[in-house]
Amino acid sequence: MGVKDNDENERVKMRADIDELYCLWKQRIEDRKPFQYIVGCEHWKDLVLSVQEGVLIPRPETELIVELVSDVLSKNDDLKRGVWADLGTGSGALAIGIGRILGNGGKVIASDLSPVAVAVAAYNVQRYCLQVRNSSMFYIPFVASFYRPRFLPE
Repeated sequence: MGVKDNDENERVKMRADIDELYCLWKQRIEDRKPFQYIVGCEHWKDLVLSVQEGVLIPRPETELIVELVSDVLSKNDDLKRGVWADLGTGSGALAIGIGRILGNGGKVIASDLSPVAVAVAAYNVQRYCLQVRNSSMFYIPFVASFYRPRFLPE
């Protein structure tokens, strides 16, 4: 397994053998399984987020929401000390992106109905050294809430 070097006749070792690669490729082509689910991650902004089936893959256009929040916060420092809500957090991409902009001053509460999404988001949040806490979303005065609907009627 591998490629021969012309000079030294050595082989380059691969992480997976050819049978495993074939199985993964088959899942991608025949089952139409997204590549991100096969490899278990998605590159989003400057992050590498864990994803799995049951959690939607963060879309590149979602990065625009983080940029919009960054622009708003650059004009109003008071909003940095508020509580922000990410409803339907999925992988936690928005919560992490906005949490990094807020720094220590503000808070982001991420919520999802899916236990799979909650577990994946918690993993991603911890991976980027942000704090994970169990908290109720009720009776909290939010500065803003953001939600990227997954499906819009045509």
